[in-house]
Amino acid sequence: MKLIDQAIRNYHTVTVIIVMALVVGVLCFQSLPRQLAPTIDKPQIEVKTEYRGLSPDEVERNITRRLEDQLESVEGMKKMTSTSQHGLSTINLEFEWGIDKNLAVLDVNNKLQQVKDLPVNADKPTLRSISSDNSSPIMWIVFDKPNKKMPSLDQNYMYKIGEDIIVPSLRRVKGIADVWHFGGEEREMRVEFDPYSMARLHVTYKEVIDQLSEENQNTRAGFHDEDNRSYTVRGLGEFLNPQDILDTVIKRDGEKTIKVRDFATVVDGYKRTSSLVRISGDLSNAFGVIRKAGANVVETCNLTAKRVEELNQELLNRGIPINLKIVYQEVDYIDEAMRLVKSNLAFGAVLAVAVLLLFLGSARSLLIVAISIPVSLVSVFIVLKIFGRSINIISLAGMAFAVGMVVDNSIVVLENIYRHLTMRKGVFKAAYDGASEVWGAVLASTLTTLAVFVPIVFIQEEAGQMFRDIAITISASIALSLLVSITVIPTLTTLLIRLKPGEEYQSGFFHRALFKPIVLLGKMMSDAYSGLMEWLLHNSPVSIFFRVLIIAGVGWMLWYSGKTLPEKDYLPYGNVNMVFMLIEPVVGTPVETNMRYMAEYEKKIVAMKDVNRNFLVFSSRFNGGGAIIEKELAAGQRGEVKMAVKSGEMGREIFEIPGYRFAFAMQRPIFRSANKTFEVEITGPDMLKLKSNALDLIGKISAIKGVHSVRPEFKFGNPELRFIPRREDAARLDMGMNEIGDIIESLNAGKYLGEFNDQGEPIDFILVQKKDANKLGLEDYRSLPVWTDEGMMTHLGHLVDIKIDAGPARIDHIGTERAIKLRVQVKKDIAMQLVIDRVDEEALVDARKNLGEEYGLRIGGSADELASTEKSLMNSFAYALGFIYLLLVALFSSFLRPFIVMLTVALAVSGSFLGITWNNWFQRGNILEILQEWKVPNAQAMAADWNWITFDILTQLGIVILAGIVVNNAILIVHQMLNNIKAGMGEREALLLSCQTRLRPIMMTVISSVFGMIPLAFGEGAGTELYRGMGTALIGGLSISTVFTLFLVPVLISLLNDMGFHTKKEDLVKESLH
Repeated sequence: MKLIDQAIRNYHTVTVIIVMALVVGVLCFQSLPRQLAPTIDKPQIEVKTEYRGLSPDEVERNITRRLEDQLESVEGMKKMTSTSQHGLSTINLEFEWGIDKNLAVLDVNNKLQQVKDLPVNADKPTLRSISSDNSSPIMWIVFDKPNKKMPSLDQNYMYKIGEDIIVPSLRRVKGIADVWHFGGEEREMRVEFDPYSMARLHVTYKEVIDQLSEENQNTRAGFHDEDNRSYTVRGLGEFLNPQDILDTVIKRDGEKTIKVRDFATVVDGYKRTSSLVRISGDLSNAFGVIRKAGANVVETCNLTAKRVEELNQELLNRGIPINLKIVYQEVDYIDEAMRLVKSNLAFGAVLAVAVLLLFLGSARSLLIVAISIPVSLVSVFIVLKIFGRSINIISLAGMAFAVGMVVDNSIVVLENIYRHLTMRKGVFKAAYDGASEVWGAVLASTLTTLAVFVPIVFIQEEAGQMFRDIAITISASIALSLLVSITVIPTLTTLLIRLKPGEEYQSGFFHRALFKPIVLLGKMMSDAYSGLMEWLLHNSPVSIFFRVLIIAGVGWMLWYSGKTLPEKDYLPYGNVNMVFMLIEPVVGTPVETNMRYMAEYEKKIVAMKDVNRNFLVFSSRFNGGGAIIEKELAAGQRGEVKMAVKSGEMGREIFEIPGYRFAFAMQRPIFRSANKTFEVEITGPDMLKLKSNALDLIGKISAIKGVHSVRPEFKFGNPELRFIPRREDAARLDMGMNEIGDIIESLNAGKYLGEFNDQGEPIDFILVQKKDANKLGLEDYRSLPVWTDEGMMTHLGHLVDIKIDAGPARIDHIGTERAIKLRVQVKKDIAMQLVIDRVDEEALVDARKNLGEEYGLRIGGSADELASTEKSLMNSFAYALGFIYLLLVALFSSFLRPFIVMLTVALAVSGSFLGITWNNWFQRGNILEILQEWKVPNAQAMAADWNWITFDILTQLGIVILAGIVVNNAILIVHQMLNNIKAGMGEREALLLSCQTRLRPIMMTVISSVFGMIPLAFGEGAGTELYRGMGTALIGGLSISTVFTLFLVPVLISLLNDMGFHTKKEDLVKESLH
């Protein structure tokens, strides 16, 4: 082959290329962004529309449905869901994976422009494209007291400091897209009136509202020109301070002037408390840092931490008694996970090199092969840079898996070169002949591996976007290892081994001395294998019987492994050192009351020695909290068990706290999509019937084995005070609903009067009833005196009927139908597909029979993603098998022989199932010992249900990868047999010699690959939960399939020969047609 010849002759050029590849690879490594996981750009667009004061019913009718009517025709949309809450409409549009989101955003925006009938006072709809980068914060920062003995600070004061100083400064940090701010409320200037004082003064609400709104404004009056100067003319009527408001004249009643101070006070205060945040028992504010798409997480976190130090110094200089403290940052987990995967990569490389040293027995030989590891892996960073990828746990795990694989091609080439050296050809001839002889097999094995990854790269689903990095890293490293094996390996052999034609090759020092017993053992095993194969391949009734027995044994193994097939799961859960508490308050309960319910248990959490810190949040966006466990206690296998036990304990305790609709605790997943929840969706026109069915299902689903909890998404029973106009009575007094509505709004939420300019800072200016001991009770509204513009007095109860009722706090839609969703949380160590099947069979089948044709009941959410991703994986597996078969047909010049090689894929799949089963069985014993040591109740049952390895999507990907790897061993045997036949040997002799000569390289490649993956399959620590399933599947599949391949492939070929299917030299060496 010309490339091999040129590489051997031009070793200077080869050296320069190697050095340049390493240098460029290092530069690319330094410039690539670092993050926890690949960026997943979900095909989802969120549309939010606010209209303060509207009830969920009104939001649904006036905003949500009008927007849905336009948006349901958006091209490429797969699903539309919406939520109507108090003053807020949220519509989520889900598109098919692979759609151009820029075009989708443009289409959605165009549709929104066509909506002309939204309420006048509604805010303009806002669009947000959803991706993994902007879905959750990479860092949480809280306010802390410089001195623990200081009294708790006012939360609203902290909120003002946060909005004025902290948030603007953080948003200017490179890589930050937004900052979420929880805790406290915005400032507002309130005119707090006494309704009875207004009535005594004969003042109408309309007069007050109109006068305060009209007086609080500046007027631009153009210019006044003098001879030498021009003056800007302005009328300055804006209120500058509370005194200006109090002195405002509302009306003159004869000799009497009525001012605001006569019936009201002015308060520079804060809006009604709707969110509270407590950190380790103290009131605080929390800031969530959202990064820009594609931003380097490590760099962004480091820059933010530096900015926090600067802000703390600024707060100190201003005399503000507050400190900022970083309580969580994703970079901690990233650093730990990357450190671990790098150490696993290095350890795997050391193990692979040790195996090579054991087989090769020579330091020079080891150097020749081992150089393929850094050259192939470092060059991968160039490929990642070209494709615009990042360095993350997934891409580094791909490189760690590739450590043992990248030496495979080099081993095959070098071993064959050594075989030719033993023929006394001299190093140059041996290097060329050895590499040329096997380059076809090496190329075929590389192409079969790459064939597996080509379909994976095109998977568009969420898990597919995660696979892409591992597919790119492994395929790139193996493709590069092919080039290294046929260029660098022959070149280095000629440089490091000096043998002239006729000189005898001597085995390495280690084989002659240190490893001699192992060499002898290996030779004995090789001889035993050769003898056994010689006997098996001999055409006799006894050997035929044993060959059939081997095939039967393989069939039994396939059957047995099929019975152990694990249930499917979605994404690995991870082991984050945080227990999350999800709490659903009773609708209508104030946040202060909800926080008070948790007060006693919060004290318990603060006192726990294993808890580093805890937080509680009650707000419109989130209700719940969490406990961050000491990092050292959550590490390794004991740490995973610790987190499971801790979340169980906390869950049982908060479940018993009274005052909430539901409350439970769970460990926080590493990815939002890995939270092991799916949705039960009930759709139909009647909300009450939907509610009734949902309540029935909650009880049934909660009792199903494997279900952690069921969280209803619907909220009914929201207490409402309804003012229904008495239109005829109101018309007699010339009062319309608009004026009555202003009265009701002023008495409760407050009537918005515009903005109050506080030294350049605009804050809301409102008129509201004074909230003191004398405020109106429920029964006082009817008798409240109200004056009309005509100077007549009436009572509010004469204008409206007042009723107390209840309504929904939120209304959900799926499509345009009303819906109720139940979020089913699966236990961490139970396969999600198993629970999905149980829920469908035990709860939903009967429920569907009782629903009418207008109602729907299905499982959605992550269940849809799981089904979609599995379908894509199966398609990829089928395509991969097809590509591999076609490549083997081209290599073997036969349509039959590739089927023999393809049988090894079935063996590998069986081996992976057995590997997962055996590893879980082994780990359950370790987990049981830990649970018994800690005296955990029901330790036996807990350990029995524990799946250390789940059959998640990444584990399934490992099985797909196996299809391209395990065929390599069979390719070596069949390809060498065909080469021997070309050289003039008979079929059985060629097959026997192929088995004997290929045993060594097969064992070297498999053992080096397996040893390279051992740290990934059995390692403990941050990030290992992601890839240990894949590692176990690959090790099990490779190990078991190799043992059977060494016997099964030769046996099947010999049986075909016995049946009359022969291969002759004439079939392989075709004469030219010319």
